Amino acid sequence: MYYPKHLKTKSVYFNMHGGGMCLGYYQLDIPYCKLICEKSGAIVVNIDYCLAPEYKFPLAYSTTYEFIKYCDSHRRDLDFEGKKFIVGGSSAGGQIAAALVQLQNKDKNNFIKGLVMNYAPCSQNNQLQTYIDPQKAISINRIQQYQYWEYDNFEDMDNPLSSLLNSDFSIYPPTLINSAEYDSLRKGEEIFRDSLIKENIKVNYKCYKDCQHGFTHKDLKEFNPDASKDAWNRIINFIKEMANA
Repeated sequence: MYYPKHLKTKSVYFNMHGGGMCLGYYQLDIPYCKLICEKSGAIVVNIDYCLAPEYKFPLAYSTTYEFIKYCDSHRRDLDFEGKKFIVGGSSAGGQIAAALVQLQNKDKNNFIKGLVMNYAPCSQNNQLQTYIDPQKAISINRIQQYQYWEYDNFEDMDNPLSSLLNSDFSIYPPTLINSAEYDSLRKGEEIFRDSLIKENIKVNYKCYKDCQHGFTHKDLKEFNPDASKDAWNRIINFIKEMANA
């Protein structure tokens, strides 16, 4: 957890890293969690969720939700009192963040007040993947490998936790989406965006031209410095906005 020296916003941002539900590590996001904490004044929680294939669907979702629910019930101990919870992440982390909203709704809770998604998969239906330039996108073989690792039962790929496009779009809070032009997942994000808008959910969407999946992270080969800086600034401003809403 990262606590700012001077609280400027009454919010807690829960971050989930990317990695296709089976790779990645929370340390990859440490610089960005520190940046968000410093620039937004929010408390930032960098979650090290469990990964496939050791932990199959739906454990990454359910255990992360239980952690955030614990934080909600222990606000005084954690200095979270009076602060709005915002969830977000990159790639699979953004998908988990959206799934947390579903689990909250099923649990009849309402503590998540904002959602952030960086190039997140919104469907496990590989027919939705689109390729402007296959050399600049996640290959279908790579996506299928991740799916084999995560699921024991491929019918679970249609579960709304896995495929956000099968969920109830009316339950989501205000949402920020950072997308990438060359990302094969972009079509799913656009459908998710349009579906939220139809339900009168406030959506802040931006597609970054000439960018690939992973463009926000300097440790990845797809890193785009200018676009990354803008994307993180959009997240910081969104957290501030949600805290004051």
